Order: sequence, then C-alpha cells, then structure tokens
Amino acid sequence: MIKQQFYVFMLGTVFYAWFFADAILSGHLFLTGFWGVLLIRKLMLAYKADRWLRKIEKG
Repeated sequence: MIKQQFYVFMLGTVFYAWFFADAILSGHLFLTGFWGVLLIRKLMLAYKADRWLRKIEKG
C-alpha cells in the first residue's frame, strides 16, 4: 500500500467513525447501523492488511 492509499484509507475510516459517533449521540438508530456496518468493514480490511504485512515481515 503506497502512502497516498494509506492516507485515503485513514481519512475514510475517520470519516466513518465520526458519523458513526454522531449517529449514536443523536439517537438515530438506522444511521448508527449504516455507519457501523461501513466502519466494521473498514476495520476488518485494516486487520487483514495488518496480518498480511506481519506475515510478510516474518518471512
């Protein structure tokens, strides 16, 4: 993953987390679920990328 892709990925995750927190605090259940699903997908992708990078580092 090049640096620009990482920055876009990071900003997307922050964007999802921001709106997820806003939906929770404002009490909108549908939006909470929507942003939660998107946030979970992003975090799962980050976890898989982390595992892959650690596997490559070990050799």
